[in-house]
Amino acid sequence: MGEIVRSDASERHQARAWEIYGKSVPQLFWERCQRTPERVAFRYKDLGIYQEVTWRRYLEEVEAFALGLIELGLEPGDRIAIMGDPCPKYFIADLAALCVGGISYGIYTTCSVPEVHYQLDNGGAKFFVAENQEYVDKILAVAERLSGLRKIIVADLRAMFLYRDDQLISFRAVEELGRRVKGPRPGLFQERLRQAKPDDVAVFVYTSGTTGPPKAATLTHRDLMVGMVHTYLEGCPELNRGTHRLVTHLPLAHLLERSISICLPLISDVVPHVGEEVENLRQTLYEVSPTFFHAVPRIWEKIASRLLVGIERSSRLKRLSFRAAMAIGRRYIEYRWAGRRAPLYWALLYRVAAFTVFRPMLLKVGLSRLRSALTGGAPIPPRVQALWHIWGVNLRNLYGITEGTVVTCQVGDFPRPGDAGLPLFPKEVRLGADGEVLVRGPGLFTGYWKNEGATLEALRDGWLHTGDVAELTPEGFFRIVDRKKDIMITAGGKNIAPSEIENPLKASPYISEAVLFADGRKYPAALIEIDFDTVSEWARQYGILYTGYTSLATHPKVEGLIAEELQRINEQLARVEQVKRFRIIPKELDPEEGDTTPTRKIKRRHLYEMFRDLVESMYAPGEEALIEAEMRDLRGLEKTPAAAGQERRRGS
Repeated sequence: MGEIVRSDASERHQARAWEIYGKSVPQLFWERCQRTPERVAFRYKDLGIYQEVTWRRYLEEVEAFALGLIELGLEPGDRIAIMGDPCPKYFIADLAALCVGGISYGIYTTCSVPEVHYQLDNGGAKFFVAENQEYVDKILAVAERLSGLRKIIVADLRAMFLYRDDQLISFRAVEELGRRVKGPRPGLFQERLRQAKPDDVAVFVYTSGTTGPPKAATLTHRDLMVGMVHTYLEGCPELNRGTHRLVTHLPLAHLLERSISICLPLISDVVPHVGEEVENLRQTLYEVSPTFFHAVPRIWEKIASRLLVGIERSSRLKRLSFRAAMAIGRRYIEYRWAGRRAPLYWALLYRVAAFTVFRPMLLKVGLSRLRSALTGGAPIPPRVQALWHIWGVNLRNLYGITEGTVVTCQVGDFPRPGDAGLPLFPKEVRLGADGEVLVRGPGLFTGYWKNEGATLEALRDGWLHTGDVAELTPEGFFRIVDRKKDIMITAGGKNIAPSEIENPLKASPYISEAVLFADGRKYPAALIEIDFDTVSEWARQYGILYTGYTSLATHPKVEGLIAEELQRINEQLARVEQVKRFRIIPKELDPEEGDTTPTRKIKRRHLYEMFRDLVESMYAPGEEALIEAEMRDLRGLEKTPAAAGQERRRGS
């Protein structure tokens, strides 16, 4: 076993964590509402105008809905499932359930009807909150098979005028019911709120289900607040200073978004902003101009890609200015990564580059006022993180898992890209003999709901076995390599970590998804999903005609574009890791059709079955002969320094 690594958090930070350790989410919510009743809790856009909700009003609406749930029969420990995009009603329903002892869990809007049925049946939900008619339809298709379901609560009644099901009730009707209850029983809400204990189960979070049916990880109030939310303040201490604006944009079923938008404001002056349409993130960012922004790597990649494509389509003068600014930025950021002060000459040059080039770019996408930024949910390609650093965004990489909440995070200003940082207080982390990340301490899940076998497999001797493989960098930081069960062994006996190859591919502005195949094969090959937005812009720039995704994906010039990207990325990889063949899939992957998990995680075996012919065509005998010929031709060539270094590291 590896050496145990602990956080070196300040005494002040540790003291604050232990203070929160003894409180539940409802207690922290109540204290925040009493402490700052007239401050803005969150803003949401309605009919083109941002509306403000104070903590006083927030409490009133949560109390009304919570009392309505009690009147409808909610008992401590009962489950309430919520399905919808981020909206005020989601915030209210989630906190209301926790305040009266319920257990809440979100269901991704991209879940198919069978997936919705499975999670409602497995979780034993007594109530289901649906944002609108779209999600009502998904549950009504299976409601008769859910014997424990009592009511379907609908927030948005538009398009619901023809529905007559007895289980349906409006969100407003539940609130009105609660207000009527409060009259004769004014202390009921506070009484139930005080009963919530820090070690009571607060939420279920369903795993992605990449290797089987999703499992419901049970997290307590303490897990949420100490194991996850408070750790953000250690990773991003600037969130403790002043008021911050953030944009709520990920599904609230996602633990990262839920903890940041609903729970973080309870202990920090962070004000969430909810746009009118979750799909229109670009407009919301521009309107809000957040000072704190968090996103999964793919969103950071897409925004960066859009900016780069815009530069390529701009005037020659702007392109030359950008290249000059990038040359200055690269030199300047090297000093920041090394923790050294840049010489005055480079500092002045960078200020000019930032003012004339980088700041206008960031202003265009609404990120010019960022003081703090996080990426999590998957490893971010180092060069994507480096790009944002050059542009002046202090983007930090965070590593967390559903069962262990936040585990490690990069700290400080502009940390060197490529690692996941250090453990955050109060976690302890070590590496197993096979490199698996093992975690213990407050904030670990209590187990999988109705799955004792899987719980015993994950929690052994007080340590959570994450299933992720990592290594320590020379500086002592953790670097996530891949999933333990996802390591591939080629026909030649070489170990390959798919994410080490897939992530650089997905960092390309023209590639949305890359799925590697190498297990038992002579060489790695990949299925590619093109990024329709950026590739279509590229196609228009070069006068390429297409009618939709399929015609664009199958165009010979698009294949040439992806081949160029692949060649560029292969130069950074060891010989054994280089992708020798690829195929562009003819359709966009759709979570609702079961192509991926609801969070767009890849189910490799499932994709193989979907595109078996494409995969097998990459290993046709004729192509194997070409590969062998290519390898003979390259045998005498010198490796690139990067490839040679990676081969030595992997023991190739």
